[in-house]
Amino acid sequence: MKHAMFLPNGSSEVMIDWAQKIEAAGFASLWQGELTNSALLPLAAVAPAVKNIKLGAGVVLAFTHSPVMLAFAALDLDFLSNGRFTLGLGVGHQHRTNNWYAGRDAGKPVAQMREYLHVLRLIMDKASTGGEVEFQGEFYQLRSRNFFARSTPQPRLRVPIYLAAVKPQMARLTGELGDGLIGNPMFSPQHVRENIVPPLQAGLNKAGRPRSDLEVLGQCFTVVEDDLPTAYRIGAGAMVFSIWALIYDDIFIAHGFADTVARVRALQRTSERMNAVDLVPPEMVDAFCAVGPVDRVRAKVREREGLLDTVVLGVPVTGTTREQQDFYRQRILAAFAA
Repeated sequence: MKHAMFLPNGSSEVMIDWAQKIEAAGFASLWQGELTNSALLPLAAVAPAVKNIKLGAGVVLAFTHSPVMLAFAALDLDFLSNGRFTLGLGVGHQHRTNNWYAGRDAGKPVAQMREYLHVLRLIMDKASTGGEVEFQGEFYQLRSRNFFARSTPQPRLRVPIYLAAVKPQMARLTGELGDGLIGNPMFSPQHVRENIVPPLQAGLNKAGRPRSDLEVLGQCFTVVEDDLPTAYRIGAGAMVFSIWALIYDDIFIAHGFADTVARVRALQRTSERMNAVDLVPPEMVDAFCAVGPVDRVRAKVREREGLLDTVVLGVPVTGTTREQQDFYRQRILAAFAA
């Protein structure tokens, strides 16, 4: 099982420094997410400064972007990184997509993502030659008699496209059409085994593809800390944020934490919301995170062997300062250096 990390935000000098440290530690890939920032521009900043590590957008909120312009951006990043870029796509939350980002989420995420993939690949296929382009779908329509060819050379005809799949239907679509699957921090071994592997395999079977055709990544909040109570508290902060997000209730319920979710959410509606972290039990942290002394953390991460090809080791940002995040990030590199 390979290891990966997220690129810390900051100045170009800070991002390049961390990218080079992560590459020097032998990590397989480096990822950048999207919330109130671009998932693409930071990777463009570090691409010339690293030589071998793969760079991934993990993930772009697909329905906030034109698939045509995103295809161009992906090809640009693949050029800048000499063929080391991976485009990760996520659906996001419909309310936030349409109301925060002025996006276009039609409420049929799997069907819309299927069309989005087709448009992306159509544009990538036509990028070097141009010519007639036409696609008439339910969500996207393109029509051009003479689409302009791009002058920038392409290291590869197509950029690999990974899908963020937390639920079975998107995992099935990934198996059918994706080049890889990206899981969020709710990718516990139990959740992957029960809810991701079977539909992913069903999608592969439908397309007649072997499992080796795609890479499966899952995130894991990781805190290498000798003081276990401190480690648990940092992990609990990450769980509080995930509970606030409102979209993982079925996963928490399947793990037996429905009561915890209800109590945390009730406290989050009061002036005592900052104390919600005290309601998260160690068992909940252990179900989803790897925290504690280094040997314990390594053992928790190894629980994902055979389920994930790559584990993305992430430092919780909820309730931690930038100095703490950098400290724990450095500890991850020391603990998992190749």
